[in-house]
Amino acid sequence: MKALVLEDIDKLVYKDIPDPIMKSGEVLLKIKACGICSSDIPRIYTTGTYHFPTVPGHEFSGEIIDCAPDVDRSLIGKRAAVFPLLPCGKCDSCKEEEYARCSNYSYFGSRCDGAFAEYISVPVWNLVLCSDKIPYTTAAMCEPASVAKHCADAGKIKPGDTVTVIGTGTIGLIAALWAKSLGAKKVIIVGRRDESLDFAKNVGIVCTVNSEKENALEDYLKITGEKGADVVLECVGRQKAINNAIMYAKKGGRVVLTGNPYGDITFKKDIYWKILRNELTVTGTWNSSYKSTINNWKETITALENGSLDIAKLITQKFSLKDYEKALATVKDPKKFSVKVMFEM
Repeated sequence: MKALVLEDIDKLVYKDIPDPIMKSGEVLLKIKACGICSSDIPRIYTTGTYHFPTVPGHEFSGEIIDCAPDVDRSLIGKRAAVFPLLPCGKCDSCKEEEYARCSNYSYFGSRCDGAFAEYISVPVWNLVLCSDKIPYTTAAMCEPASVAKHCADAGKIKPGDTVTVIGTGTIGLIAALWAKSLGAKKVIIVGRRDESLDFAKNVGIVCTVNSEKENALEDYLKITGEKGADVVLECVGRQKAINNAIMYAKKGGRVVLTGNPYGDITFKKDIYWKILRNELTVTGTWNSSYKSTINNWKETITALENGSLDIAKLITQKFSLKDYEKALATVKDPKKFSVKVMFEM
């Protein structure tokens, strides 16, 4: 099969590799779509994956075309998105079904081969089946959408709340859409580029603030009636974004930190005072819930199928796998506007 193979840092090669071999309890998935995550960029160009060679890619969907002898063959022909985390199943976190906290997990696209390829073998447990109402490219967005749902849930959003989202990337925009669907009275999105904020307006988030403008905080407080937000969802991971998240919360408000850090984070005294004196609740989230009781992936599929969540419009560019250089250049180039860049097989 054809695949993109990371042979070393900054050495991604489009080549033929052997087809995957199914293990017990697995199905063979013909990959139809795979998104490029912002986290894929440092993996490919600067930090590497956990070993070489590795096939990157963890936001994917496809068609089940075969299954191991111990798997129900009625699955063949069905569509599925895939939860990319492979928990050990033995640690205390796994026993509590907190799989994102697993002490010894594997992960498609970083710790084991992922979906920048034509086929992949996947445990049945990781399959999230979906109907043909959902295009494969949209189904591949289930991963960031589920991360965003986990973020929004951590904020304990109630009907009537004012919710601020810091960040205009894929997860930030979807978190804002989830906040609306959860009944937030006002959703404000904060970003650094007018082009990104205009895009947010076009997908239904009409209240926006450019954090780079001189009077950004003043403008923001006017929108919130000088109070700040009940809930702030931080989806960037940079120093200024986290500082803004604390500054933009109202007294007694809730701040959820979701963005992967770009480097060390430090607080100036006046920012730290805000946490203490305003008695803020600051919560961190990682990945998504995949429990028997709370499953963000099934919630996402349901919302996509009933139309209460529309994320297809966040896909701004599509490329074939062989055009990977153009696809990755689009993600990397700050002069090229993109939200979600997708490989469509």
